[in-house]
Amino acid sequence: MNAQVIWLGHATALVAFGDERILIDPLGRKRALSVAPYSTVLITHSHVDHLNRWTLSKLDKSVKLIVPKGAAGIVANLGFREVLEAEPGDHFSCGGVDVIAVETRHDSGRWKRSDKPICIGYILQRNGIVVHHAGDVDMSTYDVFDQIGRDFRIDATLLPIGGILPPWYYRARRHKIDTGVHICPETALGIAQRLSARTMVPIHWGTLNLRLFHSAKAPSDQLIQIASAQEASELVKVLGHGQELALTTRDGA
Repeated sequence: MNAQVIWLGHATALVAFGDERILIDPLGRKRALSVAPYSTVLITHSHVDHLNRWTLSKLDKSVKLIVPKGAAGIVANLGFREVLEAEPGDHFSCGGVDVIAVETRHDSGRWKRSDKPICIGYILQRNGIVVHHAGDVDMSTYDVFDQIGRDFRIDATLLPIGGILPPWYYRARRHKIDTGVHICPETALGIAQRLSARTMVPIHWGTLNLRLFHSAKAPSDQLIQIASAQEASELVKVLGHGQELALTTRDGA
C-alpha cells in the first residue's frame, strides 16, 4: 500500500493511505483545494490558524469534519454533513483509516484561554503505518508524548518547530506564565525522540512569520543544525510546501 504525508504549509498536512486521504488543520483555500479530494478533515484545536473558518467554508461539505471537544459550535453554520467532536482516547473509522485522538500540550480556547475548546493531537493508522500529528505544542511538560510513544510505533510525527516569532523567543519564555506558547526546534526534536518516531516532519514554520525578526527558514535551519550536532539527522525530514514523504511499514512493505 502506498502512503504519503504531504506538508502544505503551517500546520496543514494531507495524509494519504492509498485512496483514503485525510486533511489536517487546513489553512489557505488554494492549498486545501490543491490536494482534493479527501474524505475527512481533522482539526487539532480552535486557534484561528488551525480552525480557520475562511478556509473551511470553501471545502467540500460532504466530508467528515472532526473537531476537538467544545468546537462544534464554531463550525455549526458552515454546512458540513457530519461534524464530530473528539477528546483524547476517542477512535474514529475514516474509510479504512483508524483515527485516534491523543493528548498534546497547548493552551485551550479560541480567542482567549479557556477550558474549551480543548486541544488534541491525532494518530492515523492503517495496515501497519502510523502517522502522528501533534497540532501545537507549548513549552510545558512532555510526559504525554512518552505514553504515545509506548502506545504506538510511529512512522512519522508532524511536530511544530516555531511560530510567528523567532525560535529564540519561545525558548527564552520557557518558564514564563505563557509557557512559551510554541516549542522551539530543539524541543521538537526531543519530543520526536521521546515518541520513538522513525521520522520527524517539522511543521508550523516558513508560512506565517514576522520576517522583520527572522527568515522564514530560520526554524528549519536551526533544526537541521541541532539534529546534525546530536547525530540525529536521519530522523528529520524537512519538506517544502507541497512536498511529500513516502511511507512504508517497518519491514519495508
